[in-house]
Amino acid sequence: MRSRFPRWALAALVSLASVASAAPPAGGGRFTPPHDELTPGQRARIDAELARNVAALERDGVLAPSSPLPLQAGLQWPLKITAGHADPAYHGISNFVDLDGTYPNHILDWNCGTRTYDLDTGYNHAGIDIFLWPFSWLLMDQQAIDIVAAAPGTIIGKVDGNDDRSCFDHYSADWNAVYVQHGDGTVAWYGHMKKSSQTSKPIGATVAAGEFLGKVGSAGFSTGPHLHFENHSGVSNYTILEPFHGACNAPASLWAQQRPYYDSAINKLATHTAPPDFHDPNCPNPIDETPNLSDRFLAGATVYFAAYYRDQLGPQATTFTIARPNGTAFATWTFRMSDATADPYYSASYWYWWYTLPANAPPGLWQFRASYQGVAYEHAFFVGDVIFADGYD
Repeated sequence: MRSRFPRWALAALVSLASVASAAPPAGGGRFTPPHDELTPGQRARIDAELARNVAALERDGVLAPSSPLPLQAGLQWPLKITAGHADPAYHGISNFVDLDGTYPNHILDWNCGTRTYDLDTGYNHAGIDIFLWPFSWLLMDQQAIDIVAAAPGTIIGKVDGNDDRSCFDHYSADWNAVYVQHGDGTVAWYGHMKKSSQTSKPIGATVAAGEFLGKVGSAGFSTGPHLHFENHSGVSNYTILEPFHGACNAPASLWAQQRPYYDSAINKLATHTAPPDFHDPNCPNPIDETPNLSDRFLAGATVYFAAYYRDQLGPQATTFTIARPNGTAFATWTFRMSDATADPYYSASYWYWWYTLPANAPPGLWQFRASYQGVAYEHAFFVGDVIFADGYD
């Protein structure tokens, strides 16, 4: 989704303090995560197709008729990062199931909050939107994030071949999706997949928990790369299941390990040659997402130090340190989102600071560190022009 971010211009460099002091960012702000919609017509077509498929699979003896077992519990996280991508995390949750069936502007999530939405068309958000962050289009194009089965079951439907670059003013006619029925008859929908990325297994094949189903994309009515993960009590006359348990959703959690409502973390620390740019004026192609990432700088260069958060709350403090190769602090500062905005919460945010390295900056491997919510994060970058055996130059 097209986003605009607040900017702050500093008249001078942030003070290179040897002790932590509050430092507002040079720039950054909220990233608006994607959302989606399934029209009543699309949902009716999907429901009818899945019902036909299940009836055929049962008739052929491939799928046993479901029995009234306890609801499928022990759901695993439905996304997995591929090897070679070393960032601490890659996702956020923008929307949960809307538990208030009236509309519009009547929304209720499992924690009695409003992290969901409805539309005046009658659409009440029926799944969990798990978006990629940061640089979602790059992650999608790199096929860095797998969609995996949250529970064992049988594939009862597949849709593929639709354009996967839907965004804020361009949508494909339908999504790409895989549908899995569990042993108790519950069904999981995995929507908005990248085109031609799905498992080669056919309808009727079984999958294990954690098994590959496809890649994250942005097919259908979607404003950016994300997984729409939707759970039903069956294929006909079903109820929508919200896997999260909370004050406004009495059934027990269906997750093997339920994540907190605000799952606050840093997804990425990075060094840049210029501020990252998430502007997307040419939707859908190309998506103008320019990270300006670099891990190598010459002495005297200006370096932009950025942190990318999910579920960031205003009062939460982060302590940042830039350390020289010998471990001494080049700069240390603290930051709270409330230093930059009055907004109490961002589901996705980023902030950056800039420093000009001294002309005599010691060559070698420097560290950009952060401590946030009791977790330590670290990103290494090299300063200098000497070629070492480890490949840094």
